[in-house]
Amino acid sequence: MQHVANYFTVLVDASPKTQDEIAREAGFESPNTISMIKTGRTKIPLARIPALAKSLGADPKEMLAVALESYQPELYDVLSKIAPSMLISEQELRIVRALRAAARTGILK
Repeated sequence: MQHVANYFTVLVDASPKTQDEIAREAGFESPNTISMIKTGRTKIPLARIPALAKSLGADPKEMLAVALESYQPELYDVLSKIAPSMLISEQELRIVRALRAAARTGILK
């Protein structure tokens, strides 16, 4: 769970928003929830990931992957084997598309 806490802390600390603003935008009643996630005292509620990611300017798939890998490692393993594209961030997807385009044009062999 500490990996998630570290990941989340970096996002919150890099955000120009206050913890109160982030909490409100993500639908939490109290900014204390943000502090508790940062310290690892509570988990990120999976249902809140889209709103949290939006508030923090983060990729929701990446946040979900980080959370699942820590909280539900068996589910993460199954998804990464059966449907890995579900866990690829938008940035990673852009890289894959660029590699495919380069391969089609003959740049990559």
